[in-house]
Amino acid sequence: MTKIYTYKIHTEQMKPEKFLTIARRMEITNKLVQTDEALAIRDKQRILVYAQPGAKFAGLLMYTDQSKGMADPVKKPLDVERAKEWATKFLQDFDLIPRKVEDDRIRLSFDVSSYRTDAITYDGKERQTSTNKTEIGSKILLNDIRVVGPRAKVRIVFKNQVNPIFLYRGLWERIDVYEEKELIRAHDIVRVLKEKLADRRKFRANYEILSTKLAYFADEYSGGPDLLTPFYFIEIEHEDVDAKKSGITQGPRQVFWLPAYR
Repeated sequence: MTKIYTYKIHTEQMKPEKFLTIARRMEITNKLVQTDEALAIRDKQRILVYAQPGAKFAGLLMYTDQSKGMADPVKKPLDVERAKEWATKFLQDFDLIPRKVEDDRIRLSFDVSSYRTDAITYDGKERQTSTNKTEIGSKILLNDIRVVGPRAKVRIVFKNQVNPIFLYRGLWERIDVYEEKELIRAHDIVRVLKEKLADRRKFRANYEILSTKLAYFADEYSGGPDLLTPFYFIEIEHEDVDAKKSGITQGPRQVFWLPAYR
């Protein structure tokens, strides 16, 4: 029997003083709004919010600057290394990175990467591609298994200046082992999926399984223990019966996710 663990997520109550310090870093100086579930501050163009423990998206820190659009063209987006340096310092300064735990059952790694993305503009005659923003993305591995979901990522968007126009930090401060489970084998979970699909009366009979990936999924909080649990994500592609007529080479795709433990 192959073992796998489920984990309990711990998000911390953010103190108003810390939140206000983050707001000042983003150059927002207005009055704080505080409830049991969230902290928020805004001015005419910018807003910063944090979801406290117990909220649906506990641990979410989100900032947006509405004075600039994601697709607005800029001559020279922020340098990727400078963007990564800003993001790393920001996350470290405010202790916003998951903390490592002295436990052999928790091997956690967190990394950020920086890259530039393009925008396509159309003037009515031709389409043009131009680099219009620099982005930060994150990657979390737990015991060499990818961690995904709305509460397991960082995304930051920069235009042509150091301060970002968008920041999304959906993370936790600490995790610990909740339960030890038996890992279901990948081919067993695929077999279960095929059986379920065969029982669907209107399901397309012809499909191809493209990939089967094991990952921990950090879902929104819905009460009870706040858990991080493993799932198999199975992507399939349906046969397109009208492919020859329409010239389409790829059929409709669908992703199923099933619990990977029992």
